[in-house]
Amino acid sequence: MQISRRNFLGTLASAQIARGQSKLKAGAAMVNITPTLGSSLAGNMRDVIATEVHDELHVRGLVLENGKTRIAMATIDSCAVPRTILDRAKDLIAQHTSIPASHVLLSATHSHSAPAATHLFQSQADPKYTDLLAVKIADCVRLCVTRLQPARLGYGTGREERLVFNRRYYMKPGTIPADPFGRTTDRVLMNPPAGSPNIDRVAGPTDPEVAVLAIHGLDGNPIAVYSSYALHYTGGVGPGHISADYFGLWAEAMLKLAGKQFVPILANACSGNINGINFRVPAPRRGPYEMMRSYAETLAAEAFRVWRGLEFKDDIELAASIEELPFETRLPPGSDLDAAKKLIGFKQGPYADRSEIYARETVLMAESYPAHVKSFVQAMRIGSMGVATYPGEAFVELGLEAKSKSPFKTTMMVELANDYRGYIPTVEGHELGGYETWRAKSSYLEKQAAPRMVASAVRQLGMLG
Repeated sequence: MQISRRNFLGTLASAQIARGQSKLKAGAAMVNITPTLGSSLAGNMRDVIATEVHDELHVRGLVLENGKTRIAMATIDSCAVPRTILDRAKDLIAQHTSIPASHVLLSATHSHSAPAATHLFQSQADPKYTDLLAVKIADCVRLCVTRLQPARLGYGTGREERLVFNRRYYMKPGTIPADPFGRTTDRVLMNPPAGSPNIDRVAGPTDPEVAVLAIHGLDGNPIAVYSSYALHYTGGVGPGHISADYFGLWAEAMLKLAGKQFVPILANACSGNINGINFRVPAPRRGPYEMMRSYAETLAAEAFRVWRGLEFKDDIELAASIEELPFETRLPPGSDLDAAKKLIGFKQGPYADRSEIYARETVLMAESYPAHVKSFVQAMRIGSMGVATYPGEAFVELGLEAKSKSPFKTTMMVELANDYRGYIPTVEGHELGGYETWRAKSSYLEKQAAPRMVASAVRQLGMLG
């Protein structure tokens, strides 16, 4: 491995220096966003309080410039970041760097062991942290701009099929429990008991593609690698631990494989119904972080393999587009609200029973959610590679469809981008039911949101392509 790594970087450096000055510039940076102990951690239906820091959280960013256009891409170690924070960060970025909001892609990784940046189930965001988070995101992009240097980049895709599984399953008749509202209309079950004889068949596909964008300086040393992969998260952290999940460990593994310092960035592709567990077989016993590290190292190996085979160029077209779409929200009807109020009555939280948790969600949505919201679908062009984004936990089918209709040979998908609007199931996913469709702060957009977002992504990719 050591010999191959030296040959890869050394040969590339010689070839690039011989070609002369680059037309492309690039800069990368990472900024620490680890919260204080005692913070509320998102990712669970019950609130979890941080008592330990296993690994630091970061914003990791990249800016590209070709003399005409600048674009910025950054990931945030967070479960979900709402538009209010990201809009504030983009305002600061535009103020200090002149990069317009349409050319800035900000996305959450979806770590379930990071502080709440918005109100998710019973985890509340700390305003002091969210105010600082907006500034830190902007600082990261500003640092990228100050570090711009002549560069060349390459992009491509690989495949890693062993880590991803669709987590929704058809079950044998009569074996799906009632939903939190007492209804028995669900036709699929998320995360059934591992190895259960009641599992019939999986309810959807996966997307094992590993998209890789690598940027090097003229000396051949890497500046950044930006990759995306459709895996929800892995979990398996210690109690009360702050962790970037496998996204952070992937970055560590990439640094070890390269033997060089650079900024490794892993974004989440469309993984709303994808996780890393094969529920058809009994679950193996694993200690804390065991699965996370194994998955991170396996994925890093494939990303590094793709990276080593890339062709690097400096004459790169850059462009970006963004569209703001209006959506109806699935607000609770009066009968559901009456039932929810009756269920929880004057009982004070925190709530442990699932029906009470969703009753609280029903009351909160009825009291504070609007009938309509607006959110973003964004597209970018980096040479002959396209990038498309969705503003929530998009079902894998949304990414597969956008890529199949994209004019670009390589199209990278990024979810949880520029906003957070909960799960984005397909229309069929809504009809099948299951956790991702249960009305709550985590799932409330209209049933037609998915096809409308895909149409926007495809339309913008076509315009840029």
